[in-house]
Amino acid sequence: MNEAEVEVGVMRIMRSIGDAHTSYNIMSGPHKHYPFRFKCFGDKLKVVDSVEKYSFLRGADLTAINGYTIPKLEQYLAPFVNYVENPYSFKFSLSFHVTLAKFLYGVGITDGQGEVTYQFSKDGKPISIKVNSVSMGEFGRLSTQYPVLVPDINYYNIDLPGIRLAFLSKYDTIYLNFDNYPELIELQKQCENIIDVMRASRARNLVIDFRDNHGGNFYVGLALSSCIQRLDQFDWRNGIFVMIDEGTQSAAMSNAAQYQQILNATLVGAPTGADPNIAAETNRFRLKNSNREVSISKRYYRFIQSPADALYPDFPAMTSWRDYKQGKDGALLQLLNHIQDTNRERQIKSS
Repeated sequence: MNEAEVEVGVMRIMRSIGDAHTSYNIMSGPHKHYPFRFKCFGDKLKVVDSVEKYSFLRGADLTAINGYTIPKLEQYLAPFVNYVENPYSFKFSLSFHVTLAKFLYGVGITDGQGEVTYQFSKDGKPISIKVNSVSMGEFGRLSTQYPVLVPDINYYNIDLPGIRLAFLSKYDTIYLNFDNYPELIELQKQCENIIDVMRASRARNLVIDFRDNHGGNFYVGLALSSCIQRLDQFDWRNGIFVMIDEGTQSAAMSNAAQYQQILNATLVGAPTGADPNIAAETNRFRLKNSNREVSISKRYYRFIQSPADALYPDFPAMTSWRDYKQGKDGALLQLLNHIQDTNRERQIKSS
């Protein structure tokens, strides 16, 4: 067995455990990527970014890799893809793994780590192209060529890495974009600043967005909820919303479940990529001889009482490919329109 085959063999063992925190980090050693970023829309894998050489493929559907169609790839790669707890995190993780040259080589999709043939479909036309792998540094500069333009959100400067705050006056709503987790002490320092901004807005509704947040320290999220709970201005019965999707994982899923309880929040969006009743809390270490990184889950949490493979939304809302390519956050717009309709109904009843 070559090195790549050994590494994906370890990944298969880790995947068999069944939780995303028990995993083998194939990127902890030398590796390269193929220069695309993919995002799932239903059963489609769309190219949302690429190096400039392949810019003409942005917006295309990935249909096959070296002759393996997407359905065949999903079936073949399912035992190997790490960071998976349910069907939603599998597709989310798959969209990244199909760019890893060592992974595709190790599972036998390719004959080496330097070249692969991707098959695409764009505007109804099939495209087959040989692609060379690039360094992690070059791949890491890729993100998306479709930034969110609508709604137009102007954020306050609250000096808190990973959390952005805005007042959407049209919707009488405070919007907290919780991308990733700051240090606990950073949140504690900014708590009063956050409260001052929210209080000055007099907003009745609050949206906390955990979409595409892969986790961190969930005690930071609990500290944020403690900070927010002081404010009596919000409609604590019907005006608190938490947004989730397949990228909501680990601590972000935990906080979403907790907010549903302690903030009486309505969950909005798509099912989380994390199972609410599963082992978590990562213990990371390096293997002695290879220095490769392995993580093992060490705590079991039960965030909801009933058996479930994901945290499911009370208010389903999705961003379609059509919206995404036009720079529209379709899921957020659906929620804001719902809030606006509720605000109007409230005004009519009070008049």
